[in-house]
Amino acid sequence: MIKALPSFAAFLFCTAVSAQCTPNQLYADSVFGVWPDTIQDFDPGFVGSFYSDTLNILTPHNAGDIDPLFSIFTIDSIALNSVTGLPPGLSIVCNSQTGAACTYLPQQVGCGLIQGTPTLAGNYPISLDVIAYAHAPLFGAQELPQVFTGYSINISMGAGVDEMPIATLSHVRNVPNPVIDRTNIEFNLAKAGEVKVKVYDLVGAELWTGQLLGKPGLNRMPFDATKLESGIYLYTVSSAGTSFTGRMVVGR
Repeated sequence: MIKALPSFAAFLFCTAVSAQCTPNQLYADSVFGVWPDTIQDFDPGFVGSFYSDTLNILTPHNAGDIDPLFSIFTIDSIALNSVTGLPPGLSIVCNSQTGAACTYLPQQVGCGLIQGTPTLAGNYPISLDVIAYAHAPLFGAQELPQVFTGYSINISMGAGVDEMPIATLSHVRNVPNPVIDRTNIEFNLAKAGEVKVKVYDLVGAELWTGQLLGKPGLNRMPFDATKLESGIYLYTVSSAGTSFTGRMVVGR
């Protein structure tokens, strides 16, 4: 139980009150989740260049939405006690949804902001110390701690603006995820170009393919998942020699 409940909850350590973020309501139709996930991971950064990345989190009210074995537990809130491993120069500021620091309520999209100016290059694994506050008949109130890993931020040596590599394809994700009926596969393009999107099952069988002429900036390709059974699927987004593979969860 201690390992299962907080696995969907994450991370926003309150180190300042000046920075703010706005929760992305595109995730409001999801059952639960944290964006970015460990597959997409946080954006990379450069020494000496300002860094900013936003984290969104949605917590279910009933733990059974995550695992039916724990359906007797009602989640009251989640909180982040600490985060270790951030690159020097970065901190996490969370917009708490209660009077307590870094605390989030069920069924409301919350967010946090990782920002600052990195001072040292390297790949930094991040460890998160989370507590879920829940209750259930006979068990009463429970504090369920969990330390989990899987996230990292890569910081490279600084470069001039003209020397920085331009990613053709970035910020790939599907929203909402988990999916009930429909989702949008989102991605950013540095410049216009042809984009191919494919969906596979876990044994590699191709289930769907789509194609569009993407524009610079944010693009979305709708995907209808109504014919798919509940489970985990993979999708690829490819453009100009760059390819990204993501994970899509269908649950009804």
